[in-house]
Amino acid sequence: MSHKMALFFAATVAFFVGAQNALAEDNLFKGYAYHSPLESYSVAKGYYDCSAEVGGTARCIDEVDFIGSKFTAALIFSGGKLIMVSLISAFDQELYAKSYTTLSKTFTIVSMMDDKTLLDVIDLAATVKSKDEYRSKVSNFENVGLGAGNLTYTFLEGAEVKANLRNAASMLAAAPDNVRSADLMLTGQGADAALLIRFNYPKLEANKIREALKEPVEAF
Repeated sequence: MSHKMALFFAATVAFFVGAQNALAEDNLFKGYAYHSPLESYSVAKGYYDCSAEVGGTARCIDEVDFIGSKFTAALIFSGGKLIMVSLISAFDQELYAKSYTTLSKTFTIVSMMDDKTLLDVIDLAATVKSKDEYRSKVSNFENVGLGAGNLTYTFLEGAEVKANLRNAASMLAAAPDNVRSADLMLTGQGADAALLIRFNYPKLEANKIREALKEPVEAF
């Protein structure tokens, strides 16, 4: 894992501070079950400690198959429980296109983000005057993000675009608690360019934080 990728993970892992119990079928990626215990991912099974590179409690494994390519899988833990899986590969245009197409089959894109701006594509689709205008705005946003080496597409699994759900936030709010999110991330430029696919359960994580806030405050 390159130094640049390690810094990237160190920045993103801070967003994931807790986990709650999930059903066994709530898999983050293939057989990687949400909230499964850290001790399940041992050296004997091919995993290695990449916590120093990632910036949190993490285990990595190489040569993971997905969409006909090999990835390094980075497993992120909180409280000894698995909360996120990221697939990492060197950037490749064909892999980028294939990743987007594959995710789009069962996930719905809800937003895009570069290093400065969030583009809510659900809101955009509801407010533009034509499909051509929509495509133009999305294309321009992509070009800026790709040029800067920082672009993220966020998808929600099984989410449906409905007339009463006019932005990404409303789609997430209407989704079940165990809705899975996928972030397709392009970072870096030139030889350091990387492609990442990050899977998590945003509402389960948010619910855990809300429950923690309800707990009585210890006197000090």
